[in-house]
Amino acid sequence: MSKEKTAAKQGSSDKRTIGVTSANERSLAALVAAGEFNSELDAAKFAMAHAIERQVGIGTVDGASTKWNVGTVDSDASLRALVESLYGAVAEPYRLIEYLINEGLRLLDSGDVPPNVVKLIPLPAKAKGAEDTVN
Repeated sequence: MSKEKTAAKQGSSDKRTIGVTSANERSLAALVAAGEFNSELDAAKFAMAHAIERQVGIGTVDGASTKWNVGTVDSDASLRALVESLYGAVAEPYRLIEYLINEGLRLLDSGDVPPNVVKLIPLPAKAKGAEDTVN
């Protein structure tokens, strides 16, 4: 889907930029500084996935500063398709994406700096068994 079609389908009231709140900037910066992610955008997408995994519902966020253009965050509209498949036909999918990023960052910020994201990634059963035999 071209960017023009994405923008037309997006709706006039939906977000054109995605950002994080000042409260979540520390968590985002800490994730990148720890070397777990190549960029703030990669860390933000991980945070969004974490929010989805934790079954965060539909919402909006106030006070998010501008960080990325929607075309940068979702150049192929796959994130839009993801939230629409998980949350139904939402009127403002990019506003929801921004909310999920911010909620994910909030959930990751348990006071650990940087947030320990490795503990969130489940190991396949085969790898767990292999770890037990290697010593």
